Amino acid sequence: MYNVCMLERKEQLSTDRLTLKSILENDKKDLLKIVENPLVKKSYMLPDLSSEEERENFFQRIRNSTLNKERFVYGIYSQNKIIGYINQVSLENEVIELGYFIDPIEWNKGYATEALKVSIDELFRIGIKVVQAAHFENNPASGRVMQKAGMHSIEKVEIVTYRNAEHRCLYYEIDNKK
Repeated sequence: MYNVCMLERKEQLSTDRLTLKSILENDKKDLLKIVENPLVKKSYMLPDLSSEEERENFFQRIRNSTLNKERFVYGIYSQNKIIGYINQVSLENEVIELGYFIDPIEWNKGYATEALKVSIDELFRIGIKVVQAAHFENNPASGRVMQKAGMHSIEKVEIVTYRNAEHRCLYYEIDNKK
């Protein structure tokens, strides 16, 4: 299996407006507010957090994933405030699948596209050959984000069960032509 850790991903990625970095302990309240937002939970597969213990465990798991240099996972920040998350869903050979979410109050500002683009650039820099992402068919805005980041739709479609309903996941990808 291909290992991002051996490829030395950067600790932090930056654009003019965003910083992608490890999640800090003091981001807990803001991150949990985002992941518990019904609009985010509608299209990003997240568990229901019904107790304070579940909320704490979930936050620590997410935070620790951003500290793990063997995985491609970052908190997305604008003006030092967490507004989202991008993560490695799978990694096989030289193909990585990413997932991401942005706080709904920050939608339609280009942040998801910007975060996805800088992530693609970093993944290509460290040697990944293909970056993929998918979205629920009923969330075409996420597909537009992928297109704006330079990705194109591919034939791959998966059916997943989430929140007692089946969802068609449509896939996009971009190849490192270098």
